[in-house]
Amino acid sequence: MIKVLLVDDQKLFSEGVRSLLSREEDMVVVGAASNGKEAMEKMLKHEPDVVLMDIHMPQVDGIKATIQIKEHFPKTKVILLTTFADEELVLIGKKVGADGFLLKDLSASHVIRSIRDAYHDEIVISGEAARILARQILQVNYSKKELLSQKLANREINLSARELDIAHLLMEETSNKHIAQRLFLSEGTIKNYISEIYNKVNIHNRKEVIAYLQGLFSKKSYW
Repeated sequence: MIKVLLVDDQKLFSEGVRSLLSREEDMVVVGAASNGKEAMEKMLKHEPDVVLMDIHMPQVDGIKATIQIKEHFPKTKVILLTTFADEELVLIGKKVGADGFLLKDLSASHVIRSIRDAYHDEIVISGEAARILARQILQVNYSKKELLSQKLANREINLSARELDIAHLLMEETSNKHIAQRLFLSEGTIKNYISEIYNKVNIHNRKEVIAYLQGLFSKKSYW
């Protein structure tokens, strides 16, 4: 049974979500709070698995509450809710450890699926928030990734854009789980992409593939 805590200063919204989740056999709403301070009190009492929390609240907002929850209850999944995707808040939320970002106008089925996915260690994200985070990842890694693409192309190895994203993270010795979290994909999907990368470089051992990719940037590799 997935224990869910609702944190939102809009009582009508919380009541609507509570009613929605009450129809699910594998979920139970263990409590509701109207701000971050109340949320911590409910956390201590109920120790929920997933917290659905509005970013904008009085007293202690969703960002500050997420910091507190992750510090004291690191296994609890926190999904931040917002009526619109504010770029600064989305990036801060990611930095403090939020497990997802959902817009409040999502369908009921999407909210329910997101709770289940978060519970099973998936990053959940919707709409503009996804585009904001994807844009940030691309900006941070663009130069080295572009160089990797060119070095592989020089060897007649042409990766798709997504395969290149994964090859770059693989080169940094990132685990499948963390690659999935960074790119907001399932681990199964990541494994499928990695298998395709193995085929294209004609190496079928993870350590050897990593060594090959890293070797492209060694002093002896000029092109």
